[in-house]
Amino acid sequence: MKEDLLKVIQSRRSVRRFSQSPIPENELKEILRTGFIAPSAGNKQPWRVVILKDRTRINRIAAAAFGQTFIAKASVVLVICAVPHESAERYEERGATLYVLQDTAALTQNIILAAHALGYATCWIGAFSENEVTEILKVPDGMRPVSIIPIGHVEGETPKARPRRPFEDVIIEEEF
Repeated sequence: MKEDLLKVIQSRRSVRRFSQSPIPENELKEILRTGFIAPSAGNKQPWRVVILKDRTRINRIAAAAFGQTFIAKASVVLVICAVPHESAERYEERGATLYVLQDTAALTQNIILAAHALGYATCWIGAFSENEVTEILKVPDGMRPVSIIPIGHVEGETPKARPRRPFEDVIIEEEF
């Protein structure tokens, strides 16, 4: 099992070429269930997930993502929204400005890995107009969209791994 998990994590790629083959509802729910197991500060789970299947709305989200048109080709698009006041209830300002972002990042990562484990392609999208996405989805005041996750079957070949920085560039032992 350990080796399987490591293979799933190590083989995940950001995909920008999707076919619009449908994702069975039970598999989408499994992806979400696995996502919701993500850790969160104080177990507050300060997130909401908007599921998009409507092509018109997905096209609008792709346009709001600075023209990342590949998003519109995905079968399903998830928009992860942070709920800062829920983190602030316990952790005040740090909860509202940091923990809520860490928590939604953990949720996003779990969703991406769960989708990959089930054979689906994804891409973590953080570059988008927050105001436009908020307007398109009618996100309530006090919440903010923080990531977009297109999910679908890869069209063509899965991209090769991109280079990573060497350990010696990023690892610091004990102190700077």
